[in-house]
Amino acid sequence: MTDTTAQEAHQDRRPTPRRAGAGTRLTCLGPSAEPAFAAVTSAAVVAVTEDGALLLADLARGVDLPGGHVQRGDASPERTARRETWEEVRAELAGLVLVEVVESDYFGPDDLTYMLIYAARLLSLQPWTGGHESAGRVTLAPADFLARYQGTHPDLMRHLVTSALAALAAR
Repeated sequence: MTDTTAQEAHQDRRPTPRRAGAGTRLTCLGPSAEPAFAAVTSAAVVAVTEDGALLLADLARGVDLPGGHVQRGDASPERTARRETWEEVRAELAGLVLVEVVESDYFGPDDLTYMLIYAARLLSLQPWTGGHESAGRVTLAPADFLARYQGTHPDLMRHLVTSALAALAAR
């Protein structure tokens, strides 16, 4: 693979630049929804440690679930979730359980896209080596994370964490 080809494989498949003043409708479709992979723009993981804490990425916007955009080289949303978890928190995960499919009208009502949210138990943490994806990793009890969460959709995050914990408890 040439350097150019390798760089292209690591580019977001469908970038989502920040838009000033534009609202985005997010709709939870449930884990049984099956969007085409071509319409999936991102994947994230509610990663749970052995003692029930959440493994989180320390990002410029605050602590958040490890996750991010599908890149051109990703073969599946599961691959995206695992890659992003590795890049942001240097963790390996057990089996992924899909807990929510979130539909977005970011690109307009005729161009719907999807975010897939998974739950997984932590298999191992590798030494933190730093990087461009996050400033580090943090573990917090679910309630502590939800109290500290600074994103624009706290009710959605509460739903995602609650659904993930329930899905893992049922396994």
